[in-house]
Amino acid sequence: MSSLRQIRLLLTVKKSIFAEKTNTMNKAFYIASIVLSIAFMIVVGVYVDMVESERMSYLFNSYDPYSPYSSYSSAYSYDYGSEYTFEGALISLLFIFFFLTSDLLGLLKVKTKTTKVLSIIGLSFGAIFLFVDVIMILSPGSASFDEGGASLLFYGLIVLAFSIIGLIQSVRYSNQKNAVKNPSADLLDS
Repeated sequence: MSSLRQIRLLLTVKKSIFAEKTNTMNKAFYIASIVLSIAFMIVVGVYVDMVESERMSYLFNSYDPYSPYSSYSSAYSYDYGSEYTFEGALISLLFIFFFLTSDLLGLLKVKTKTTKVLSIIGLSFGAIFLFVDVIMILSPGSASFDEGGASLLFYGLIVLAFSIIGLIQSVRYSNQKNAVKNPSADLLDS
């Protein structure tokens, strides 16, 4: 009988150590998401500026005001800046995959209702902006980064806000788990 109790105690201790490691991992992912969302917005801003500068410099350098047949519409080409669009979209793809992973881990590991709702919303937004990013990768001449980058900046702000809330909820969940048997019974978790 005592050996059965020892096995149960050992399993309970292992389970609690694993849960604490998982919660620490979630906190690390949320902190990394906060830092990377700021870096993501900086990178997107730089690539938006580079693509816009490339396209505008071609536009203004190719226009000849003294030629009667020259116009902005004939001089304007979407292929300029497509290298930067492709490069920026690939870099953004890595960030988006990390943010989707962070939202998925938040959904699976943190058991508060707020975190689950925000993770589902974050996954939905992530899928939408992943689609925008894939469009820029597949057709960098048609969908340029200065057009799609604004939406990615908005996504960066969403990730920043959701990561801060997720970190707070993860800390609250670990504190509740140590104090309360049923963490979903907290009245403040809405």
